[in-house]
Amino acid sequence: SFCVTTNNHLSPVIDTTKNMATNDKYDRQLRLWGAKGQRALGDTCVVLVGGTAAGTETLKNLVLPGIGSFCVIDDALVSKEDVASNFFVTSNQGDTIGTKSRAEVACENLHELNPDVLGAFQHVPKLQNIDDWKEILHKETNGKTKLLVIASDLDPQVLETLSAQCSTLRLPLVMVQSYGLMGCVKLQLSGKVPLLDPKPANAPPDLRLKKSFPALDEFCRSIDLDTLESHEHGHVPYPIILLKAIAAWRASHDGNDPKTFPEKNEFKETIKKMSKDINKEVNFEEAIQYAYLAYTERDVCLPEDLGQDTTSTLAKLFQALDTFRSKHNGRLPLNGAIPDMTASTNHYVKLQQIYKTQAEQDLAEMKDLCGGKDNIPEDDVQSFCANVFSVTQMSTRSLVEEISTQPNEEIMDDLKMNLMDPYEVESHTPLLWYLGLRACHAFFKKQGRYPGTKDDWEADAPLLEEEYKAVALHYGLADEALVQSSGADICHELTRYANAELHNIGSVVGGVASQEAVKIITGQYIPLNNTYLFNGIVAVGGVYKF
Repeated sequence: SFCVTTNNHLSPVIDTTKNMATNDKYDRQLRLWGAKGQRALGDTCVVLVGGTAAGTETLKNLVLPGIGSFCVIDDALVSKEDVASNFFVTSNQGDTIGTKSRAEVACENLHELNPDVLGAFQHVPKLQNIDDWKEILHKETNGKTKLLVIASDLDPQVLETLSAQCSTLRLPLVMVQSYGLMGCVKLQLSGKVPLLDPKPANAPPDLRLKKSFPALDEFCRSIDLDTLESHEHGHVPYPIILLKAIAAWRASHDGNDPKTFPEKNEFKETIKKMSKDINKEVNFEEAIQYAYLAYTERDVCLPEDLGQDTTSTLAKLFQALDTFRSKHNGRLPLNGAIPDMTASTNHYVKLQQIYKTQAEQDLAEMKDLCGGKDNIPEDDVQSFCANVFSVTQMSTRSLVEEISTQPNEEIMDDLKMNLMDPYEVESHTPLLWYLGLRACHAFFKKQGRYPGTKDDWEADAPLLEEEYKAVALHYGLADEALVQSSGADICHELTRYANAELHNIGSVVGGVASQEAVKIITGQYIPLNNTYLFNGIVAVGGVYKF
């Protein structure tokens, strides 16, 4: 059990879901994640457990863009080390050192960054005495619909307890650590988290030329290439050129599309012959470049592990999609966006309107299919339709699972592959230093302190090396030559750090962690899976799945 000694709310409650998405100061980030993403931030309470530099830097980067509220939970008083390493834990001529709660000071300074955000803190007698995190976490939601937890430089026992309970409560957990010149960010996503707006890079345009729709066909028929003047001919949108080219091809090939490589090249030559001057008509060059869109179509890939799930939001959306496809001869809902292209203004605006109208009709039908007892939020349906080819879901192992059970063969093989492509200075490969941090945690569990924190600090290095070997064995890496040759030097360096915290490392960690937190909160982009290790000695990082 524990008692809360202080619980200050430092600003009035603000209905952030209504005003934050239209506030001018958020203009730039609105261009990145849109009003929907901003509303998601405003609906979220972030709870920071541990007021160290890495944690406050992470929280700073979430307060500035406008999360709904935050709470800092800690058991420490302000120390000289905090003042030296943590920009958000300050002391005026030493008046807070040893007397004031670190959570309170951090909360005050963080709240000054953005008055829109509701800030609070809790100072508890001892974090390791908290057996039930459910009450303390949900107490600070302030009516927000989402809760995200950040664990900053917590002792191993506290971190594992928090990890286990966040896993049970299905709360996303972001673990950050700044340890000397090493920084670590680890994500824990319990259950299957839907990613409805992953924003894949280099995705082909969704033009549906292989299986067109009536409005687009009608627009295509209204344009007669043979009667156009040269200037108009050179400004016909390439989707129209491709539709006409594939129609002519099918008419002369028994209704078949190009299949073999020679046929595909012949199809491109057909497009080239349709041009009046291929060297001057950029639209026909674009048609040749995107010729594959006329005879190929993308299909939906079910996310991994969707399995027999019928109750999640993503499963219900795919069920609605199956119904939609059965009604439309296999056609998928249209995205509605078209890329930039060489075209006259009139043709481009008309084409844009055709795609937009069809997309709105498809979305309306999908909303009807997702209504009723399923009652899926309209924003989710819209995101699903706009990203139907790339939606996915993601889950990670919890920290407790990682520590208590060995990874499967696939993960072990991936880790070994990472060691086969090391950093140019092999001993600075980030994966090796992650094993070292895990060894430091194992050392703490046995000794009740981190290595190097006593006067005869070098005596801890051999003990840490033994833990390092055990950790390497756990991950199936004990026989790797690079692990064996680097262990002693890595353990000596980590012992020398004595769990010191450097603000610049904490700042790097905070930047990475907050970016991943925004991905989780907004459901946009794909979060890292699941561990990032930053080696500050050579300023190189690596992402690993455990």
